[in-house]
Amino acid sequence: MSFAFTPEEQLRVTLAQLAGIKLDPIGYVDLSTVVVVGTIYGLQFIAVMYQLYNRNYPPLGVKNVPLMASLYFGGLAWFFGDLFTSGIVHLSHSPVLRSCKFTLIWLRACLGAYYVAAMFSLRCFSLYYVFYKGKAFKGTIVYVSVGITILSIALFGIISTVIPTHLTTRYEPLIEMCNTNRNYIIAVVVVVWSIASFTAVMSWRMRNVAFCFNERIEMLTSFVVLIIAGTLNTVCLLGIKVYPASLGWRTGLVYANHASISIGYWVIMGEATYNCIFDREGYLQYWINTLKEDDMERQYAYNVDNETTLNLVEYTDPTSTMVNNGLTHNSDRKWLENAIVHSPVSPSNPMLYNKSDF
Repeated sequence: MSFAFTPEEQLRVTLAQLAGIKLDPIGYVDLSTVVVVGTIYGLQFIAVMYQLYNRNYPPLGVKNVPLMASLYFGGLAWFFGDLFTSGIVHLSHSPVLRSCKFTLIWLRACLGAYYVAAMFSLRCFSLYYVFYKGKAFKGTIVYVSVGITILSIALFGIISTVIPTHLTTRYEPLIEMCNTNRNYIIAVVVVVWSIASFTAVMSWRMRNVAFCFNERIEMLTSFVVLIIAGTLNTVCLLGIKVYPASLGWRTGLVYANHASISIGYWVIMGEATYNCIFDREGYLQYWINTLKEDDMERQYAYNVDNETTLNLVEYTDPTSTMVNNGLTHNSDRKWLENAIVHSPVSPSNPMLYNKSDF
């Protein structure tokens, strides 16, 4: 795949000019965009694998690591969709890349923008469900929420795929771009803004709720990410004539989209991941002490269906069987035993924490 200004690229620019389009040729600025954003996703992949491996570390476990990992892969799908539909790479040499229904509808819209927006919104909904409604976000509500999200995305993608191309998107070989119906663009934009509006409503309802850690920042970041990405994509798709023809707009949108996703991801996962690596036991102690000091037992522990929940920390004889709630590292169990012995938590007032509440 060439990024040099070849005779074929010169012909493409000329043909676009005849069609009334000022086309900036694909070049090394586009290549640098691919390399920079691709490198970021490559490094983040290592971090995601580490998070999945350590998903039973309690401060990470409450973030719902599998769902956050799926958000990463949604961002990756969006990145590929952006590359193939924003005029950053040549499409003529691959029949797969020339399939605009695959690259635009599935990669960019459904598995990308739609899914990423839904995952940020779902994270916000989990906070709303726990802190505003006072219920544990686990079990049926998780399956229903995720199921509705996936089903709606699948239906949107399938319907978009089966309807005629002139109503959605089709490949234009002369300029190597996907020509997308304006009404279809509006439909996708409306979906994303609907998700952002849902997130805004939940955020507003929780404006006076007391949180324990950085959940308020997570909630606001999710909302800001959706607003920034939604605004920029709306402007480019509906306000700029053939934005992929402009080097500045096409590369700027890619950077903005994926910087927003990465920032949103790391605001949620960064602190717990950093401390899992560099201060595993110390941060775990701080984390549990913070739960006690802030009196957050109600938000972090519940009896579901009149059954006693498994507790992360409760008073017990340290010589008896340890309470093991998914702690797989010996260092975690050893620290927890010491914490139980020295903790001011009494048998009559245990500090409860359920790692599945998010």
